[in-house]
Amino acid sequence: MLNKIDNVSAGSEYGKTGRPSGYIGNFASAYTHHVDYHDSVNISPALQFLNQVQWRLKEFKHVANEKLYLSFIASEVEFQTSVDLINIDQLKYLNYHTIKEFKLSNESKTILSDFSAKISEVRYDNEPVLINFSALNVFFQRVLELRINRELTRSDKFIFDELVDGLTTGLKTEFIQLNNQIFIFINKLVGIKINSKEKAESDFNESLIIKNLKISDAK
Repeated sequence: MLNKIDNVSAGSEYGKTGRPSGYIGNFASAYTHHVDYHDSVNISPALQFLNQVQWRLKEFKHVANEKLYLSFIASEVEFQTSVDLINIDQLKYLNYHTIKEFKLSNESKTILSDFSAKISEVRYDNEPVLINFSALNVFFQRVLELRINRELTRSDKFIFDELVDGLTTGLKTEFIQLNNQIFIFINKLVGIKINSKEKAESDFNESLIIKNLKISDAK
C-alpha cells in the first residue's frame, strides 16, 4: 500500500518485457490485434478514444470475451496490463507493469516496476482526460537520481518512503484515472461495463500498491 509504502513485494506477471519503441502512423496501423473470429469488437470507437487520451498503443490482444491485454505508452511511460473480462465484476485491482527509459549522456537506464491500482467507481460519462503522469515521472526521476542498481524489497522501506515523499496523493489519483480509462476503452471495444458501484467507497489510502521496482542498463 502506498501510505507511504506499506507493501512492496518481488515478482511480476510480466516477467520479460520489451523496451518502448517509437510510434509511427496512426493508432489503427500501430497495434497487433489477435481476436477470436466468433467475437464481436468495435474497433473504431475504441481507437478514437485512445487518440483522445493520447495513448500510443504498442500491442493489443483480445481473446473472445475472455481476456484483454494492452501495452501502450503515455507520457513516455510504457504500461502493460491484462484484464479478466469473464470475471470483470469480481476484480478489485488492475495490475500494471511499467517501463520507463532514460537516455543519459553516456548510458541508458530502464526502470521496471509493478503497481496494483484499486478499482473505484468507473465514470463512464466523463469526458476523456489527458493524464500527464507528472507524479509518476517525478517518482521515476527520483529512482534514477538515487542510482538504485538492484531490485527493491520490503527491507528497503526507508528508500521507498523517500521516493514517494510528497507524491502519494498524485500517484493514487493518476492510477485511479488510469483504471477509469481502461474500463472506458473496454466498454467502447466490446460493450462490457464493470459493476463498480459497490467499489465507490474504496479506501483512498489503500488505492495503490507498489509491488516491485528495479533499474537496469537499457539494451
